[in-house]
Amino acid sequence: MKSLAVTAATAAVLLATGAQPVAHATAPAAADPAEFTVDTTSDAVDADASDGRCLTASGACSLRAAVMAANARPGSTITLPPGHYRLTIPPDPKLIIGDNPDPTTGDLNVAAPVTIKGAGARTTVIDANHLDRAFRMQADSRLSDLTITGGVAKQRELPITDTGGGAIANGHHMTLRRVTVSGNSAGYGGGIFNVPDSHLDLIDSTVSGNVAGEAGGIRFDDTGTVTNSTIADNRVTNPGDRPGSLAGYGGGIDIRGRGPVEILNSTITGNRSSDGGGGINIAPAYLDSLPSPIPDIIDLPLGRMTLRNSVIAGNTVDGAPADCKKAFATIASQGNNLDGHGSCRLSATGDLPSRAPLIGPLADNGGPTDTVALLPGSPALDAAADCPPTDQRGVARPQGAACDIGAYERTP
Repeated sequence: MKSLAVTAATAAVLLATGAQPVAHATAPAAADPAEFTVDTTSDAVDADASDGRCLTASGACSLRAAVMAANARPGSTITLPPGHYRLTIPPDPKLIIGDNPDPTTGDLNVAAPVTIKGAGARTTVIDANHLDRAFRMQADSRLSDLTITGGVAKQRELPITDTGGGAIANGHHMTLRRVTVSGNSAGYGGGIFNVPDSHLDLIDSTVSGNVAGEAGGIRFDDTGTVTNSTIADNRVTNPGDRPGSLAGYGGGIDIRGRGPVEILNSTITGNRSSDGGGGINIAPAYLDSLPSPIPDIIDLPLGRMTLRNSVIAGNTVDGAPADCKKAFATIASQGNNLDGHGSCRLSATGDLPSRAPLIGPLADNGGPTDTVALLPGSPALDAAADCPPTDQRGVARPQGAACDIGAYERTP
């Protein structure tokens, strides 16, 4: 089978996330991993990015300096104590050449495998300050117990209409655990953009209140899993046509890759779009670039998503209820899902199509990140099977006769 041609927008985003390490941040081959503890909230650069030490000119260890030092020592760990870490150095267009972004300005460029650990999503906040996105992931990464906000992906890196990933542009294998991604914006992927050949594991996390022209919360151009997580109140606005894209699609999650995406024990609600699926949209990248009619040499489906024990409800398109939409793709149920609108067309054992979920708003219901609570009488109560041992908040499952559908387990 012939693969689909990569459009200009996909190629541009691939370059924007970077397929090669930053030249001046390349580590010596023998550099050992290190543990860096950030001791200042100031946004200062590392005095010497090549020596593998987190030291600014003042002798402190800032978040930016820690990322630069970790790039010289692959496999390092960065610890972030409670604090508001605001980026204050705007990107310099003169220092951005192709896929080699400048680590001293704009977003934080992760060029080597790294682990970044906060003290909790409610107390450790990384704020991009509406200057740039927060992170560009050019290597495998693991982030936990923090919030990422204030990111804006703008046309800077390459001459395309928009860039992707308001908070994070991910080009490798990224794991987010107990993380909140909220209040970010972009042309593609208001919260997170995962380009081809990347993978995202989202665990016990919340993606909410992000805005984009396409994929308000998360865009998948390859594989990923969403487990025990909440995707809520993200919004897509249609800014008009853009290269290789269908603008206005995927209020919560937009899936454009051909690899599998799994959504397990999660809640997708309150997301809005101007077209496609308000909660979940899945279609090939890019449907408008395919020849018409579709030639026989292209094997269908082109996209695959599976759902298990999840709530998809209360999502809208242009103000009307619309949870899911698919084109040349499959939405396969592994059972025990609640689809409020019925547009996900679920029919496996335990599925509850076209049922009012009886859920509350996104709120602090205890635990490290905000969740959407199940109200008394919800059909999702005691209606799941084969669930994780805890819910998104860390509450043990089950609390009743069986687990509850979604990311939230209601306690007596």
